[in-house]
Amino acid sequence: MRTIESEIHDYFTSLEKNEEFSGSVLISKDEKVWFNRAYNFANREHQVKNTPETKFRIGSITKQFTAMAIMILQEHGELDVADHVSKFIPSYKYGDHIKLHHLLTHSSGIPNITQLPDIKRLMKQPTTTEQTVRLIMDLKPEFVPNSKFQYSNSGYILLAYIIEKTTGLTYEEFSSNQIFSPLGMKNSGCDNHKAIISNRAQGYEYDNGIVNAEYIDMSFPMGGGNLYSTTEDLFKWDQSLYTERLVTRESLETIFTPHCFGYGYGWFIDGNQDRRKLFHGGGIVGFKNEITRYVDDRITIILLNNLSTTNIEEIRNNLTTILFQKH
Repeated sequence: MRTIESEIHDYFTSLEKNEEFSGSVLISKDEKVWFNRAYNFANREHQVKNTPETKFRIGSITKQFTAMAIMILQEHGELDVADHVSKFIPSYKYGDHIKLHHLLTHSSGIPNITQLPDIKRLMKQPTTTEQTVRLIMDLKPEFVPNSKFQYSNSGYILLAYIIEKTTGLTYEEFSSNQIFSPLGMKNSGCDNHKAIISNRAQGYEYDNGIVNAEYIDMSFPMGGGNLYSTTEDLFKWDQSLYTERLVTRESLETIFTPHCFGYGYGWFIDGNQDRRKLFHGGGIVGFKNEITRYVDDRITIILLNNLSTTNIEEIRNNLTTILFQKH
């Protein structure tokens, strides 16, 4: 395997030189970490290098944790994915037609909050989940629930709010108690610019050269994109999904079923190729990430990266080619 490892390292070294990747890479095979390295800078102003312990904003990879939280609550008998949103938010006028299942699978018809005309201003303001939910409640659904797939952060913000309403805990407390702590994910949590978070990466983008990414207050994308993590913590997460440590096999099957549109609960499902692929990207100002699980081969690729112009899909495709051509 040494030759593949050096080939992958050489590939990332050349991406690093060309400013095409800045982050941490972890590849696991059969329950073991096989490749675990980092490239470029976590903080360019202080010349701090990325390491496997660097904490990145994971963007929409957050959605799989929100989905898991809902399944945990379903197993506790506190809600059901067939429940209508109106059960939790009685004042929501479209809530009688939209189920939690529709929120989980992006089939609710609720417009994506990131399409709001004043999103640039909104995302910079500290907010509460309740305030953000009020904005979503004013948006008229664009189609009948379950008639099509339309990716929408709004649904996952609503789910975070429902988790808080149902449990009386904050989203952060619930995820920490029920997911991060049980799995030993000590380097994951809700991002917050006020908190001192050791090893936190700064986000970067291009504007006639590399610049600091635009500011976003991380209270805004609650449940849809507000978490940070490390590649090593996400490996613990990946491994737990082969077990019943968090939920039963039956709940896991529901999570990983492509519900009509190739999307499970917080995961894209690609079952058309020779090898089944469960994956999700995570883009948020200054960061572009992806986790990809080839479950039949027991291979996982985790890419966390703090440069928003990175072509993360191309990198994953190239890695897949290197890995599978040698198997």
